[in-house]
Amino acid sequence: MRQKHNIDDILENGIELLREKGYNNTGVEEILKINHIPKGSFYNFFESKEDFALKALEKYVQKQFGYIVSLLGNRSVSPVERLKKFYTDMIEFNSNEDCAKGCLLANLTQELGGTNPKFSDAGKKHYEKIGSLIAACVAEGQMSGEITDKFEASQLACFIHNSFNGAVLRSKAGHSTHPMVTYMDIMFDLIKK
Repeated sequence: MRQKHNIDDILENGIELLREKGYNNTGVEEILKINHIPKGSFYNFFESKEDFALKALEKYVQKQFGYIVSLLGNRSVSPVERLKKFYTDMIEFNSNEDCAKGCLLANLTQELGGTNPKFSDAGKKHYEKIGSLIAACVAEGQMSGEITDKFEASQLACFIHNSFNGAVLRSKAGHSTHPMVTYMDIMFDLIKK
């Protein structure tokens, strides 16, 4: 009897492999091995390794997006506290992995965004989507007087998130949450009204 393979399981396992090793250091053979599938099954689901990675990225971002929507959209908590919780959760997530893996979106965008238009387009689309949720939360904070209104909400959201991603990169380099914790200490002081 032939084993039935599930695309969601293949993508979930692949996400972890891509987060750990990156795109260029992950081969199709490794994806096959971790999923216990033959090559033919892989190509029934995916046109190529690139197609696989783009679908894995889409799945990863959709999962993250659901969490971000529920957290940043929770109006029973102040906008600043929602933003702090969002970034504190990411620090904890990275800390639990010794700051070694990071975010698949950031990793693939950094590794391939400058050379592969499909990944740069996907990165741009996903960052804009996340940025719009952060901007909505920032705008609420500006209206309530918690967050500075010296800048447009979208500009401030972009600065907040881009700065955090830089801190994650530094944290990966040193396997320490210190850059992310420093980010939190300074950023939330800078944006308060």
